[in-house]
Amino acid sequence: MRRLVAACVLLAAYVALGFIVSHRPPGDVDRGEYLFAGSSIAAATIFTRAGTFPVYLALSIVTLVLGTVRRGWFGSSLVIIGALLAAWFASDRFKEIFRRVRPEHWYAFHETSFSYASGHATLSLVFYGTWAYLLWRTFPSSLWRNALLALIGAFVVAIGWSRLALGAHWPTDLLGGYLLGAAILMLSMSAIDYLLRRRLAAT
Repeated sequence: MRRLVAACVLLAAYVALGFIVSHRPPGDVDRGEYLFAGSSIAAATIFTRAGTFPVYLALSIVTLVLGTVRRGWFGSSLVIIGALLAAWFASDRFKEIFRRVRPEHWYAFHETSFSYASGHATLSLVFYGTWAYLLWRTFPSSLWRNALLALIGAFVVAIGWSRLALGAHWPTDLLGGYLLGAAILMLSMSAIDYLLRRRLAAT
């Protein structure tokens, strides 16, 4: 129940922010985007590519394979992929509602979709975040597990940073993307918990 309430609060914050930023010129926070734009283009391109369809398709196949070969993970693998698809659909539909214009300067990956919110931020938090939660719930605390979770978190942040560096989004687009992603992540975490409890009860 707490996660459902959290998901509703996060979604409400996402929608409220979207209506605020999409109907007025960029404010002081968004003008800070110029501090990032154009920096480390090569690295930003790599991280941005990590959040594109071909990569997620390949990782979804890997997720299904791992879910098949590791006992008790198949249901969770479907949750991860389902959450990714739900995030993709929600992100695209909301962009059509808010219809925010992207920054004028681009360095790569010229896209035709609207700016709010960042789909890269949403999808990366949902996909990698759900994977991180599954690993956290499955494996006992250890140095390698904690290091892997920290690496996943840094990777999600790096994907978001890459969108600013390439001039593809405003900072509030990233914030909105992470808010939407966090709302969906709350639900996918609850689904993972449910499946793990069922497996434990069956043993």
